[in-house]
Parts: sequence; C-alpha cells; structure tokens
Amino acid sequence: MTTSNTSDIFRILTVAPSLIQIEVLDAERFKQDTTDFTIGSYLKISDDSNTSIIALVESFKIRETTTGGETPVTSPTFILDAQPIGFLDESGKFKRGGQQIAIPPNQVSIADETILKTIYESVESDKKFIFSSLAQNNSIDIAVDGDKFFSKHLAVVGSTGSGKSGTVARILQEGIKPSQDQSDRAVLNNTHILLFDLHGEYKTAFPKSKKLDVGNLVLPYWLMNSEELEEMFIESNENNSHNQISQFRYAVIQNKRKHNTGIENVSYDSPLYFSLGEVHNFITNLNNEVVGKLDGENARPKLADGTLVDDRCDYYFDGVKSFVVSSTAAATKASNGPFNGEFDRFVMRLESKINDDRLSFLLKPKKSATTEYQTSDFPEILKQFIGYTDSEKDNITLIDLSGIPFEVLSIVVSLISRLIFDFCFYYKTIKSNTDEVPFLLVLEEAHNYIPHSDGAKYRSVKKSIERIAKEGRKYGLSLMIVSQRPSEISETIFSQCNNFVAMRLTNPTDQQYVKRLMPDSVSAITDTLPVLERQEALIIGDSIPIPTIVRIKDLSDKPDSNDILFRTEWKKDWVSIAFDELIKKIKKE
Repeated sequence: MTTSNTSDIFRILTVAPSLIQIEVLDAERFKQDTTDFTIGSYLKISDDSNTSIIALVESFKIRETTTGGETPVTSPTFILDAQPIGFLDESGKFKRGGQQIAIPPNQVSIADETILKTIYESVESDKKFIFSSLAQNNSIDIAVDGDKFFSKHLAVVGSTGSGKSGTVARILQEGIKPSQDQSDRAVLNNTHILLFDLHGEYKTAFPKSKKLDVGNLVLPYWLMNSEELEEMFIESNENNSHNQISQFRYAVIQNKRKHNTGIENVSYDSPLYFSLGEVHNFITNLNNEVVGKLDGENARPKLADGTLVDDRCDYYFDGVKSFVVSSTAAATKASNGPFNGEFDRFVMRLESKINDDRLSFLLKPKKSATTEYQTSDFPEILKQFIGYTDSEKDNITLIDLSGIPFEVLSIVVSLISRLIFDFCFYYKTIKSNTDEVPFLLVLEEAHNYIPHSDGAKYRSVKKSIERIAKEGRKYGLSLMIVSQRPSEISETIFSQCNNFVAMRLTNPTDQQYVKRLMPDSVSAITDTLPVLERQEALIIGDSIPIPTIVRIKDLSDKPDSNDILFRTEWKKDWVSIAFDELIKKIKKE
C-alpha cells in the first residue's frame, strides 16, 4: 500500500467506543493517493495531543454530494466504518485495548508499512513464531507469540479446498525445526506432537516422523477404561444393558485379579492385563447356567458331571462348560440360572468382535506368535506415542487412522489421548519446578470423533478430550482442533480454544458458530470468512497483536522463529522418570 498525506481528505463524522465513521471528501484524490486499500485495511486516527488509535475498516458506503448553484455538480463521497482495535502508546508501541482520544480527533491517515510493522513487531522478540505474512503486503511477516500459540489450545478450521491441511503442516513443520544453536549442536528441540491423521495425508509432509498405523500400532484392549470397554461391547439401547454392564464389569475385574496377583486395589479402570477370551467364556457360562434345586444344592450352578460351583471364577474363565438339563422331576430338579438366555445377543456380539480380523490390532495384539502383551509391557506401549526412545528420536508421531474401522475410531482416539494426559500429569507432578516438556495433540477432522451430539458412541472420547481441553494446559498438554465442519464439534472443547486459524468457510452455520466462539468480536474481518482465497487465513486470539488476515508461507528449510517453548532442549531422562511413576501408580491403584 502506498500513501501520501491524506489527512485533509478525511472528515470524522462519528466517534463511539466500537465504531468510528469517517467521510472521504475527495474520492478521486483518495483513489490516486492510495493503492490496495480494502475492507480490512487499517487507519491511524490521532488528536492534537498526538494520541493515536488504530482502527480496522469494516465497511463503507457511497453517498452522492451535490455542489454548485445554477450548474450543480454531483460527486460521490465515501463513508468508512472503522472499528478501534488498539492504540500507539507514547513510545510508539502498539497495544491492544481501548484508549481515549480527545474529541474531536482531527487527523486521519492510512496506516503505512512502518505502522503495520510496529503493530506486528509488538510480540517479544524471543517468542516470535512466524508461519505467515500479511495478506495485503507479503513483505510484512506476521509473528505470533509462540508460547501462547502452542501452550494454549488452538483451532484450525476451513472448508475443503481452503488449504487447511497445508496450513497445519506448515505450522507443525515450523514448530519441530530446531533453532540454529540446536542445529549446530545436533540436538533435538522440545517438540512433542501426536497427529491423528484420519486420511493418511501427512506422510509426505513429515517423511522422517514416526508412523503408526493399523499394521504396527500396539493398543491392547486391556488398556481401555470402563467407558471405552462398554462403548466397545455393550449396546446401551438393549433392555438388559444394565445386567450386561454389571456382569461384564465383574468378570473383567475378577480376571484382572487372576492375572495380576501382585497388585492390590484392582479396579475396572486399572490398565492391567485381562483375557478377553476368558471374559467371553465367563459371560457364555452365565448365559447357559443351570442351578441345582435338590436338597443341599442351595441353587448353586451345577455342571453336567454333577459338580456344584461355589465360586464361578474358579470354573467359568477356563472354558465353556456343560450344565445339567433343567428339570422339574424330583430326582433331577434343576432350573435355569438368573441370567440364562438373557445374554444371547451379548455373547454373539462378543464373538463377532473377537473374530473380526479388522479389530485384531485392538482385540488380539500379539507380542510374538504365541505371546500376548502383558501389564509389564505398559512402558513399551506408551513409549510408541512419545516419539523418543533409545533407538528412535522423532519430534512428531503420525497416527494413521485411515485403516482403523470407523466403529472403533473414537475409542482409539480416546484411549491414546487419555494415556498421553496421564503421562503429562505424572511428568508435571515430578518436574513441577523445572523446564516443561510440552505436548501437542493434533485432532485432524475432529468432527468425526468428537461431535456436538451426545450419542453413547462418542461418550468416552468426548470425556477424554474435554478433560484435556479443561485441564491439559496445567500439565503442558495442548490441543490443535482441525475441522472442516466446526459447528459439528463439541462446543465444550471448541470454547476452550484461545487462538483460531480460520480459513475459508462456505457453510453459513459454520461461519456463525466460529464467529460466536472467537475471543475477539471484529466483524470487519470475520465477515470475510466465506471469500478468503486458498492459503489465506484469519488468525485471531491472544497470541497475535490484532486479528489479521494472513497468507500462509510455503515450506522452507530454515525456521523463521526463535527459541520458543517448543524449542527448548530435550531431556530424555525426565521421560524415563515419568514412566517409572506411572508404573508405580498402576501397582498402587
């Protein structure tokens, strides 16, 4: 944008806290003296004491003015509506918020490149994180406060074709690059990113990343908590679902105790090994159970060989048993057990899922051809998501969900997210007074597994992610919510986001939803959401001086940013300590 001294062609008409109306008196001269002046451009408005506010042009209208006597001349003038967004203090530094100016203000000028650079250079130099430039002037880099951008939750939204995936890749690639000092010393930065890649589209963007998919993902079923197990195996709309839950819970707890004899206080939620096959046997035997009614049998379960069962756990886990035939004859009197025939559909559902090869990664994971993963393998299982082991040193872990059956997608996301939260919680407990190890969970196409609806199918994942949204920042765990349909995402989760990168949104419902949740109310910019070009985005939140329309930069080899929180140096021994604490927690609880 080029300008000359344009203050004499402006006249201020109205001054209000959220609106300043300015008349352009000479449209032709204004057109000659300015270039690239559009809705979203900035004005500098000053008074006699040299106090200045910066205002954003949000709309304009044309008014025809007639001058002259016998030969009147009609000429157009413009009325600009501008919204105050901040002010320049006495030292010329930009600050957000309101600032009173003397009435009437008498100087109006278009904010030139020098003022714009002053605004965007207000981010502290050691916290600058740059991945874009000003859409109106590509020579001006837009710096966000990296600590605020990553240490608080953020959302990246945009319709299909807006460049959303490329923007996510650009942000993350910039985030994982080491600083110059770290490059010189060949050390890793402190970035820890887990990206849930729903369509497997980020492999080329991060060729050196650790990649987990249905073929190598180790996620045994016994790590699931109560909500995840019940979502997996229980149909909540069945009339006897309460009985299914109670007996399934009992069988799981007892089987965990059987296989973890050295651990006290075993609960339904304890991440301890149990045999799903043995639990299936237990439920099947309950469904077939017949109890003896002869004198002295006391309605105990009675096997076909006449054995009376005092403790079901001693028999029912070992295999499917044969029971005596139900009879009313005095010599063979026996009747069906309390759950006989009630779990027919439940047993069939368990068998169906166990035998579904698509779910083998979850329900039949093998450490070797003949060995299952046990409780003692928990550290190894968790380390695959951290990205730093003795043999692997990666800043980012891609979890390719494209091969995961959709019916268990939400369970997989819930389980992994919950494990990472637990790790961060115990790490923070141990290292409360030392450098942080920040984690970022990137939820690509989040509307597919954390929807706005309250269906039982998504209860577990919403609970896990909502907990991270509410409490994760205290433990160094942040979320990046990525979606093309933001209006379909849980509002509890979305409302916790402090920063937004909003790209083109064509759906009116999505536009209104995002506008309502954004922390700033600047209609001049938010109204541009449906007309943004590809790779253009509105950045808004507490990490950037003012809401700004930017153009996302192309990927480059060198970082444009400084040593923000993610770029502190990695200390692997801290993770080992946190693993130890998690194992202690398992044994105690």
